[in-house]
Amino acid sequence: MAIGHEGSLLEAARVARGLTQEALARRCGTSQPSLSAYERGAKSPTLAVLERILRCLDFELALNEWITFHQIAVAGPGRSTALVPNRLWRLEPEQCFAPLRVTLGQDHRVFDLGDRDRRQAGYAWLLRYGAETQLFEHLDAALLVDAWPGLAESLPSEIRTAWGPLVGQTADQAIEELMIADAREWGQDYRRRTASRAKKQRVFRRLADYGLDPDQIRVLMRHW
Repeated sequence: MAIGHEGSLLEAARVARGLTQEALARRCGTSQPSLSAYERGAKSPTLAVLERILRCLDFELALNEWITFHQIAVAGPGRSTALVPNRLWRLEPEQCFAPLRVTLGQDHRVFDLGDRDRRQAGYAWLLRYGAETQLFEHLDAALLVDAWPGLAESLPSEIRTAWGPLVGQTADQAIEELMIADAREWGQDYRRRTASRAKKQRVFRRLADYGLDPDQIRVLMRHW
């Protein structure tokens, strides 16, 4: 979501929840004129006020590292270079599975990213030939982690070497963040092995969302 100031962020969040300024103002305990001024950029909310309004919309502020790309040389047929980011990112579900339409010379293709096998082929094309916009719009970190074991074998060694650490780092961070969050919620349940079946199923689903397959999840959960 590209934003120009705090107000455009608030407006985008409000519209995403389908609320009017009046409805949001009542929900978060502020006035409609103040909210309007924030959205127009005529007045800047404090950080505390901005966070409070966003929480009322079930959003939160996050500090993320800026994503940049660099080129690497790739030997063999096709383009002599490929793009590699400094980190991976997540997409909304509707973006993750939108068809990828590509053109390379006389080659026109459509990859159905909603199909796991075709997604792997589409991701192989993106990593080899994708422009920044294509990568941002179609590549999802969790789905790339999921596809990587089969995908890596089909990639040129230069791309495999450049993207491999990003995939590994993303998988490790996802698991670590999940474990920290659930450890806080469950307290000593990990040590006492008293986590309920419902809680374990919830963690199973969350790990699947991060791109782990069932066997990987079972191995991980056995250590808990």
